Amino acid sequence: MELLSMYEIKKNPQPNSLTTYKYDPNASYNNLTADVKTNLKESLLDEQGHLCAYCMGSIKVDAMRIEHWASQTNNPNLELDYSNMLACCQGNQGQDPSFYICDKRKADSDLKYNPSNLRHFILTRLYYDGQGQIKSLEVDFDKQLNNVLNLNDTRLIKNRQSARRIVNERLNRNSGTRKKSTIKTLIQNLKERNDKYSFTPYYGYLIYHLENKIR
Repeated sequence: MELLSMYEIKKNPQPNSLTTYKYDPNASYNNLTADVKTNLKESLLDEQGHLCAYCMGSIKVDAMRIEHWASQTNNPNLELDYSNMLACCQGNQGQDPSFYICDKRKADSDLKYNPSNLRHFILTRLYYDGQGQIKSLEVDFDKQLNNVLNLNDTRLIKNRQSARRIVNERLNRNSGTRKKSTIKTLIQNLKERNDKYSFTPYYGYLIYHLENKIR
């Protein structure tokens, strides 16, 4: 059985402005101009369908963080490597640190797999339980999901469950037995972007939930 959760992120080419900026002998991430940083955010949002790379919640250009999968502190040579960058939510910034999630929680910690590295096969590493908790069969990665990213934060679980209820309501609009074809159509719709070129928040979990219904 294929396990499914976070979706693989297919990277765009790096923005032209970043390519040009790298020719500056004093180029560094901390010295990025506002225009280059905005270009980076817009490109990352575009390739991720305006969802956080880790929790898959909705994000926007003025309320997000640029994550370095391999941290800047431990990997300064990769701080301007576009393939190392992800768009993430603000991670409950400003709240008690125990509530931090995603990049804000991760900080300089290592993470075994990168959702934008297709060689890491992220689709095969993760699954959800019946309560909406994200898990991995790999013990070390499972610990990272909880301790490094805090992806089973109570509010995240509630958000997934709420999204699932909305999907179930859509299915229940049609009386009678749910046909596999109806569920497959809904799955296909979730895999596509909306008119704002965004994916549905938590769609990895929603697709996993729906595919379980037709297995």
